[in-house]
Order: sequence, then C-alpha cells, then structure tokens
Amino acid sequence: MERGIFILEFKEVAVKDRALFETYLNKPEHFGSECAFTNLYIWRDYYRTWWTEIFGFLLIKVELEGESYYLQPFGGKDEDLPLLAKEIREAEGGPFEFRGIYECSLERLSCLKGEEEFRENRDSWDYVYLQEDLATLRGRRYHGQKNHYNTFKRENPDYVFEMINPENFAECLNFGEEWCKARMETDPSIVWEIRALQEAFVNFEALGLRGGAIRVNGKIEAFGFGKTINGEVCDENVEKANPDIRGLYAAIQTECAQYVWPDMKYINREEDIGLEGLRKAKEALHPAFMVKKYSLLVK
Repeated sequence: MERGIFILEFKEVAVKDRALFETYLNKPEHFGSECAFTNLYIWRDYYRTWWTEIFGFLLIKVELEGESYYLQPFGGKDEDLPLLAKEIREAEGGPFEFRGIYECSLERLSCLKGEEEFRENRDSWDYVYLQEDLATLRGRRYHGQKNHYNTFKRENPDYVFEMINPENFAECLNFGEEWCKARMETDPSIVWEIRALQEAFVNFEALGLRGGAIRVNGKIEAFGFGKTINGEVCDENVEKANPDIRGLYAAIQTECAQYVWPDMKYINREEDIGLEGLRKAKEALHPAFMVKKYSLLVK
C-alpha cells in the first residue's frame, strides 16, 4: 500500500469522541483502565491527553510534568507498526516511549524493540476482581471485609443505597468536592480530582457511566461510579466515602458490586500508584488477576 507524507495532528479528547475511541478500546482482550474512555476524558487536563488516527491506529499522547509519552497503539495492522513508529520518531525528533503496554501486546510490539527491552511498570498494574467475590464477600479470606460491612449495617440500620441518576448528580458531586477539599492542604494536586469529578457528573450519561451512592441519615456519604470496558469487565473509576463512618468503604464497595455491576464478570479497581497503604488495601481484596503493564523506549 502506497504511503504519503503524514503530519501528526493531535486533537483534544472530547465527549463526542467516545464512540470512535470505543471501536478501538472496547475489545475482548482489553482489561486495562486505559481502555475506559472515562479516564481519558475526565483526566485529560491533568495528563494533557491528545489523540489522532493514523494508518488505522488510534494514537494517544500524554504530556505530564515536563515529559511526553504514548499509550500503546490501538488498532491498525502489525505490518504497519514500523511505519507508525517512523512517523512518531520524526514528529518527536528522536526516540519516544510507549507506556501502558499490555501483555497481550508485547509480541505485537516486539518488532519495535531493537536493542531495548520491555520494562515492567508495577505501580501502574491494575487490580481486577471477580464481581461475585466483591458482591458476596464469601469465604474466610473476606472475613475482615465482611466484618466491616456488617458493622456499617448494624450501626446504620436506616441507610439507603441508590443508583446515581440525574436527581442526585448535584448531591454526589457536592460530597465529592467536599471530600477533596478536606485533603487539599496536604495534597494541593487534588484540585485536579475535583475537576475530574465535575467533568464526570456533568457528562455522566453521555460518558455511559454507572454508579451507586449510600445515604446515611438522608445525606449522601459515599458513592462509586465507573464504565464498562467490554462485556466482561468494568472499570471502577472513582470511589469516595466518609472515613468517619465505620465500615462505609466496605459498604460502598460491596453494594456497587451487587447493584451496579451484576452483569459483569470482573471489576477493575485500577492501580495502587506505588503507595504502600493502597497496595495493601487492594491486595486484601484478593484480585483474580493483575493487568500487567510495560513500557518500551523506541529509538
């Protein structure tokens, strides 16, 4: 096939791009959080996310804290990968890096390795759980989690679980904003999380999101929401709960699994970003498997 001269022209991610993105991302072999369009959209200002289509590939570029990289290319034909790499190299004026490469793509991208090797990015690996495990908390290994959940139900017998919907968007967003503001003094970057929450709730239906919330004494005190990736797995994008209410985190995790995701086999609860406490908490929920991710420097 004859190729002309291409110039990589990137666009900002917009809600209207969802359908196009999902033709590339929502594949049976994809289980990673990068394949949930919601993440690419609501965090686009923080990660400065751009995209283009070229040679049948969806190419996503990220600019963060003075460096830029590309997510693994989605779509396209294997024989066109060297040509894609050539275009990116020319646009960058030298070597560039692919990140978030899934295991299922390692063999495909090995033609670009040269003398480089794929590098594991353990901090970015996603934790994927069986929906049934999180919904039922069955068995000895979930004894602690079930105790927390039962404590919440015992101490808050009149609590109410409800699906997130247009009637409670504003309340959920207000709770999420207050949750973030309470932590802003120690983590100023959380302002980006407020921005992400605002984008999510303003565009909740257009993004195809699903979620649930818990009321205690009539007030929203927890919520979680996410997006399906394919027919088997969803990505739980955001989860917030009032830490002063005992067992509430266990409750929102369990009831979202029960009522928001009953048709899913797996729930992706994303990465631990290298935080020891978060890693222990995610491991304590006993993931069915991890979505391993790798990076590759292409020279």
